[in-house]
Amino acid sequence: MKLKKKLVIVITAVCLVFRPMPLHADQSIPETAQDASQPAGQEPAGNNAVRLALDSQNCYDGMDKPYSQGYVPRVEGGSVYLVAPILSSGTVKDQCLRVSLDLGDTQNTPFVVKNYEKNIRLQQVSVNGGSGTAECYVAAFSLELSAERCNGSYPVVVKANAEGETGNEVTQEFTIYVNITDGKDPNAGALADEPVQEPEAPPVFAPKVMVQSCQFSKPDIQAGDEVTADITLVNTSRTQAIRNMTVTVTAPAEQFTLMSQSDTVYIDALAAGGTVTVSYQFQINAAAPQGQYDLELAMDYADTKGNSYTAGGKARVSVEQLLSLQFDPLVIPAQVEVADVIEVSAQVMNLGRSKVYNVRAVIEADGLTPQGTIFIGDVEPGTMASAGTQVTVSSMSEDGRLYGATEGTVTFYYEDDAGREQTESMTFVTSIQSPFSGDTQVQEEEKGQWWIIMAVIGGVLGAFAALIIVRKVRRRQQDETVEEILEA
Repeated sequence: MKLKKKLVIVITAVCLVFRPMPLHADQSIPETAQDASQPAGQEPAGNNAVRLALDSQNCYDGMDKPYSQGYVPRVEGGSVYLVAPILSSGTVKDQCLRVSLDLGDTQNTPFVVKNYEKNIRLQQVSVNGGSGTAECYVAAFSLELSAERCNGSYPVVVKANAEGETGNEVTQEFTIYVNITDGKDPNAGALADEPVQEPEAPPVFAPKVMVQSCQFSKPDIQAGDEVTADITLVNTSRTQAIRNMTVTVTAPAEQFTLMSQSDTVYIDALAAGGTVTVSYQFQINAAAPQGQYDLELAMDYADTKGNSYTAGGKARVSVEQLLSLQFDPLVIPAQVEVADVIEVSAQVMNLGRSKVYNVRAVIEADGLTPQGTIFIGDVEPGTMASAGTQVTVSSMSEDGRLYGATEGTVTFYYEDDAGREQTESMTFVTSIQSPFSGDTQVQEEEKGQWWIIMAVIGGVLGAFAALIIVRKVRRRQQDETVEEILEA
């Protein structure tokens, strides 16, 4: 009997000596440990192969005890909260692990079957109730339990995948057991007449992220401008912080071109009630129609327990199109007479890319009285329009003159899509004549023609008188010659 007791003591001592020691957060994994990324029985290539293991010595947030003391995931409110702190013996590419869960047989599992997979980054966290820190990949999951779950112990396989600096793939699996005690008794038959009343799960309020404000680098944004949008986000939760948040922006592709290097911004942490600003640069198309456009934001983040959430928001930007109009000179005669009623027309061409509204022209000039405003109306982009009115001519009342040149002004009024009015003016000149100026000219012309006729008649009579005198002189000379011959 004494020999049997001694043999038991020896065997126990040997087991204690050769028992594998757990890994601490501040310890490295021994080089003799087999690389999980290598097939069974195959040694890892080189001494820099990465090895993964669970931290069994420290107690992390969400755990009641470390793995070395028999940690069991907490079951509460119809969910299982599982924490798997993973240590690495070497450097992992991008310091990021891809962690997923295998829930086992879907027929008998107590869990609601979903795809549980997330990226876990290396972080420095507090452990053991804040008495220390550890650099670790903390994979935390919240597993929803089925309403028809049965009591028992169920294995959950945690699969970790990564890539070492040398490009070798690292894969490790950890099996964690979950104890279900608030479900059905698997050995008791279901009572057909008595429905089982399930306990109501307490509501879990997710932290919400919303768009608080948006500021642009220019107060008035025109089509063709390059602008920067500073969008401020706020964590509306007063108690829960946010981790690992990504913000992705989407803008109308036909009107906006993203000038930033990426459409996604990464935010490591956002405290409860805190704010953060993300910035994006855009080039607005010169042909973008005037109006409001939405910059849509998609946010993906997690709470401190590792639960993943998504949210969305919008930031609005107003884009204006620069109006470009060309007005032709006012069509009006160069000379007008008092009491005339003339037709005056105005013409406009829309050279811009936006519709112009309520185009009209107002004529102001001394001696000219229009019947009213020339209303041209709405003008579409790339088109021309015109309209006219009748103008009554009267004598002038300024500068003490009744007639002569008068300089007038035509003012064009028009509005954009927002109803804002703009104006443009130009001048014109015309000459106002007396209503009797035409008769005076005729009388002067007739008077001038009378003197010409009288002069012609006078010339003809003078020539005729000279001819008579010449004839009389010649006849007298002939008579004297005849008398001299007769006397001789």
